[in-house]
Amino acid sequence: MKRALIFLAASFSIVSSLPAAAQSPERPRVVVLPLRTIGVGDTTVAVTHELLSGALESRGMEIVLPAASGLGAMGGPDACDDAACAAAAAGRHHATAVYGTLSRLGEKIVVRIRALREGEEAPFFSGQISAQEEEDLDVVVRRFAQGIASGRSNSDSATIDTITEEETLRPRRRSTRAGLGLRAGFLWPAGASYANADRMTSLRIAYKYETPTFAVEMTPVLGIMWGDGNAEWTLLDLAVSRIFGRGDTAGYVVGGIGVHSVHVEEEIEAFDPYGGGYHDTTSRSDSETTLTADLGIGLLALRTYDFEIVVDVRFHHVFAEFDDAGGGGADGLLLTFGTSR
Repeated sequence: MKRALIFLAASFSIVSSLPAAAQSPERPRVVVLPLRTIGVGDTTVAVTHELLSGALESRGMEIVLPAASGLGAMGGPDACDDAACAAAAAGRHHATAVYGTLSRLGEKIVVRIRALREGEEAPFFSGQISAQEEEDLDVVVRRFAQGIASGRSNSDSATIDTITEEETLRPRRRSTRAGLGLRAGFLWPAGASYANADRMTSLRIAYKYETPTFAVEMTPVLGIMWGDGNAEWTLLDLAVSRIFGRGDTAGYVVGGIGVHSVHVEEEIEAFDPYGGGYHDTTSRSDSETTLTADLGIGLLALRTYDFEIVVDVRFHHVFAEFDDAGGGGADGLLLTFGTSR
């Protein structure tokens, strides 16, 4: 024990003596070049430049300020918007160069942004998004910043907060959504539950209310599981999920309770103990309407579209023993998948 304490103390002393730079990695440097403009006012381009710089900085990047780098005007028809100019700026400031254009087309503003690393000739990120109005530009630049930080294209870096009006041709996705969905799957009984059944099939219709961080799902009456002579009918299910992530794909944990009417049936084979060839099959059954509980994890996909895909795995438990059918209870692992509006 004494040796362990001495070792820990020595380790702490060594780590504490390291320089700060060695303990925390250096942030990537980014220089946001003046944006070339066509038909866009100086105020709009200056605000867009500032929003883009701030969005990149909030994602852990160090911004080389134009005033300190000698980049000159904030934008205009002669600003840098080609790879050669950006490569020179990236090498000069030892940073990733972000450059592009703002072009007005009627009421719409087309934003084109690229990013090029120091020492490279071609941009690693390139994207174009249209803003239906100037107020939409803050959403657009957040989308570009996320794409540059992650190195992914615009469509891959979309989140439920950065879908633009142009992409939906409707008002942006609301902070909540609700609708019906279909779920199908299988339940594998645990141990001797469900009278030693091998597998049961599950089918249900669910109503779901979803926010960016949690969801409530309800199945009234329209749910059933069956297999090997067993049947489980949903009278009412209520589940609450905690969603982790705001992207197009997100995981969640879920817990729920319900009231189910369950019928369990077990077949029993009888033989003649004296070898007379007597053989018969009988059955015993039990039914209960009782409380159920679920606990599990899941995955949501296509969250930024009009519908989403739902996959989850739950442990399903029925609070009844079913003594008249062997007393094995009713629980197991339930895998379901489907869609939701």
